[in-house]
Amino acid sequence: MKIAYCIRKNWKVAHGGDVVQMVNTKAEIEKAYNVEIRIIDNIKDLNAFSPDIAHIFNMQTLEESSEYVQEAKLLGAKVVLSTIYWEMSHARFIDNFAKLGFFCNSENYKKIYKLYKNTEVYIASMFGKPKSVTKNYKDKVRSFLQEFDWYLPNSEEEMLIINETFGTNYKNYSVIPNSVDFNKFPYFSNEKRKGFISAARIEPVKNQLQLVDICRTSNWDLTLVGGVTPNNLRYLEAVKKHAIDSDRIKINAQNLDQNELGHLFNTHKVHILASFRESPGLSSLEALGSGMNVVVCDSDYCPTDTYFNGLINKHVFVCDPYSKKSIHKAMKAAYELDTPSANVLLKFNWTNTGYQTFKVYEKLVGNDFLN
Repeated sequence: MKIAYCIRKNWKVAHGGDVVQMVNTKAEIEKAYNVEIRIIDNIKDLNAFSPDIAHIFNMQTLEESSEYVQEAKLLGAKVVLSTIYWEMSHARFIDNFAKLGFFCNSENYKKIYKLYKNTEVYIASMFGKPKSVTKNYKDKVRSFLQEFDWYLPNSEEEMLIINETFGTNYKNYSVIPNSVDFNKFPYFSNEKRKGFISAARIEPVKNQLQLVDICRTSNWDLTLVGGVTPNNLRYLEAVKKHAIDSDRIKINAQNLDQNELGHLFNTHKVHILASFRESPGLSSLEALGSGMNVVVCDSDYCPTDTYFNGLINKHVFVCDPYSKKSIHKAMKAAYELDTPSANVLLKFNWTNTGYQTFKVYEKLVGNDFLN
């Protein structure tokens, strides 16, 4: 079986969730099954390879992905899509206000969001921006989606959002969850864990400003770890300014290697990702698997059912990212309860991801390639 993994041209320099998923899935499938997988980032190579299946990673790189689909169809290949999609209106709202110098720090922003969302479609119809809200863009995506033989969303919620957003009703899909390399972030038992940590890029969508305000007021220990892009330096300065009077808040505005981050995960008790958009956030999975309790956002912002079913209010605590009161309540509950006595996320590993993905390939080509 020959499988083409079709990805955007800049995948080697601009790493994202699509690249992580592609590289790890490829490694696991090649290790377990008799297949040839080739990463393709241009049409010419796709044509020369002539695969049985073309697996497209990412529906948001629409033009590139559409070219791959059309070429694969001409070659007679089955086409599969890893959708990697989420509802982005909250994140757009937060980002757009941040560009004006307004950073979310109260529940009033949720009221403003509702007005924003109602006007966003009207503005898009008049000015063509944001592009993803325009009728023309949605029509193009709808046309793109109908070409696929199978869909591989990362959660049930993701497929529901796609069907709702684009007015479709696809049922030919298999959920392939995001996975964690537990060799890099193994479970660690430590009864002396203390304090809160948030490992994420420091930016308005990740909501660190509200975490700082909560921990400063509550006199809690907080460690923020994550890189910052040049366009978010103003947000970083705001976060530092709010933390300046507290010696219990530590900010490390750079990406740490896995050993340093693993040490922090093994000594802190609760990880928080009060983000306006996650699916569900790799750091939340790594933290929970490492032995921490975690705070994540509710199902409007994060696929909680797929990833944390059965763990809510035990080791996973949900919040509304607009509300300090809600975030505070979730943090307090997470801190007061015992951390996991074992890795509660073992099923979310790359071996399972490879197996589940290969079963889809097998179904599509109609042959048994399993060893």
